Amino acid sequence: MRKKGSNIIKIASVYTGTVLGAGFASGQEIMQFFTSYGIEGIYGVILSGILFALIGWAVLEMVYVRKIKDYRGFIYPIMGEFLGNIMEWVVSLFMFITFCAMLAGTGALLRQQFQIPVQIGILVMAGLCFFVFLYDVKGVIAINTILAPLLLIGGILLGVYIVVFRETAVFSAPVVAAFRAITRNWITSSIVYVSYNTITAVVILCSLLPIIHSKSEARRGGILGGVTLGILGFCIVIATLLHYDTVEGLEIPMLAIVLNYGSVIEYIYLFVLIAAIFTTAVASGYGFINRVAVEFNYSYKSILPIFTLTSIIIAQIGFSKMVGQVYPLFGYVGLFEVFVILLYFISGKFNRVNKRFRQ
Repeated sequence: MRKKGSNIIKIASVYTGTVLGAGFASGQEIMQFFTSYGIEGIYGVILSGILFALIGWAVLEMVYVRKIKDYRGFIYPIMGEFLGNIMEWVVSLFMFITFCAMLAGTGALLRQQFQIPVQIGILVMAGLCFFVFLYDVKGVIAINTILAPLLLIGGILLGVYIVVFRETAVFSAPVVAAFRAITRNWITSSIVYVSYNTITAVVILCSLLPIIHSKSEARRGGILGGVTLGILGFCIVIATLLHYDTVEGLEIPMLAIVLNYGSVIEYIYLFVLIAAIFTTAVASGYGFINRVAVEFNYSYKSILPIFTLTSIIIAQIGFSKMVGQVYPLFGYVGLFEVFVILLYFISGKFNRVNKRFRQ
């Protein structure tokens, strides 16, 4: 029983760690996709948590039932060879861009907090990821298993502390006016947010068959991971809503917020943010490298130096530009993947129910 619980936590941790990243923990993604809608952003983040839980359940249960070992084995039966191949390359490109964004996020963090040149932060994160990549998928699972639970605890503590000890009103007049001027839809924004995060998550979830020992573990691990993401997102939405008028436009809004609450909270947050960046960078980078190695029959480790150097160069584009301009484009592509996965999963459930009634 204890081992089963441990496996569920491990599965949920990998799922959570894959989605969390510089954009999430820094507040940059949350600001753009949720906080910009004011109080409706809270509804949006709750919706995203429900969707994450449903998608995690669907993907992991299919992985276990069909004994799927990689993304290709997952997507081809659902979409067919032609669309499956296109989706594979779209997903691979997004994972590469995500990895670059995590490097850029590290650079932005160290510059904003310690006035360290952006390039130094990029190099440090690239070096740490390179070391983990040497251990293949075992390194990815180990890092997420260690850091994801700490991310959950730290994120919740930060959110609760900021709400309890806040010194500002939830909305100032200018902020309310800004919210009312926004005409986009919070429901659409939530779905796009979940869809582009799902792109990378599905690839990593498809590699977890060795640690899934039952359908129950798959279901509970997926749901727990989704609920965890919803809780963390909720905490960040509340914090950024309380301080919206002072953090709008910053690359790392949450860092500016915690500076108001003392050095202890500040360093807890720095740990949470760096850990979130690290887990997503590792997951995204591993997924891309593994895909290229399999497709072109190259040695996994021979690709590492070229991949790392190229990523360092592209990371110079900047963190907020990647999150604000590039991520949403992949979100719309991911909508198709999410729709197909859920349709396939739900229709399979209905078919099994119908068979039971006929019998």
